[in-house]
Amino acid sequence: MKLTTAPSVVEPARDVPELLPHARPAVRLHPRRGTPGPRDSHIGGPLWWPAAEPWPECADHKDVNGRPYTERMVAVAQLTAADFPEIRFPDGTDLVQLLWCPEWHEQPHPEGWGQACRLFWRRAAEVTDPLTDHPHPAEEWDDDLDMVPRPCVLHPERVTDYPGDEELPAALTERFETWLAERDLADDLTTIPGYKLGGYLNWCTTGLPKPLDCGACGAPLELFLQCDTYEYYLGSWAPDGAPDRFRPLEERHLETGDEAADASREPVGMVVGRGSHAGLFVCADDPRHPASFFTQ
Repeated sequence: MKLTTAPSVVEPARDVPELLPHARPAVRLHPRRGTPGPRDSHIGGPLWWPAAEPWPECADHKDVNGRPYTERMVAVAQLTAADFPEIRFPDGTDLVQLLWCPEWHEQPHPEGWGQACRLFWRRAAEVTDPLTDHPHPAEEWDDDLDMVPRPCVLHPERVTDYPGDEELPAALTERFETWLAERDLADDLTTIPGYKLGGYLNWCTTGLPKPLDCGACGAPLELFLQCDTYEYYLGSWAPDGAPDRFRPLEERHLETGDEAADASREPVGMVVGRGSHAGLFVCADDPRHPASFFTQ
């Protein structure tokens, strides 16, 4: 299935060329509910996991009596080099897997609030005896936890992303906002919503951490994966009540409020933050260093 993002009302090369040096490639993942296989790229499905390797656990929990206990982590995403050559895989790897604890945790560096995440970088061919009995979310975790994803297949689309005002020079932010205001236009160019690889995060709640650097080596952190409650917003956010730009062109025939439309707008079924979004950041020098997760 092909899913396509509509053009922005802004054409940077024509309208605000000063934005062009700040462009970054991104991949909209367009997750949609389905039944991915253990070797596929996906959100929330089974992982290509070695049977002999223990499933990761989070030990940062205490019961009502203050006694510590462990909780098995949730499989969140799996991505392959074949599907996503944009990912900087460490030498000898071609598969990355994300797991996290569905409970909320303080983030140690930079300070924040979100999930305790772990990334595993593998060579798929080395998994010769894969796990067949995967932990099932309905059996492992409470139904009311917001951060347990539904299984989804992916429909990647390559796009260009631009930063919000937190990461633009102040003068350029003012010029861009003035340009939009003079034309009574909404900003539908910067910080693309939904699930995406790369690009920029909108720091609407916490503000941009300064410095945004790796706790292991001090190198800059870069956005690896964005998770979002919604793939797009409803028409009230768009000029003149038009469909939101980020609602795929191929799904605009769906009636807002029906089951199919809801599934396309909230495919993963997670409520991120307070109905917002979050970003998983990795070290620009070595993505094997501990990742940082920031919730908005």
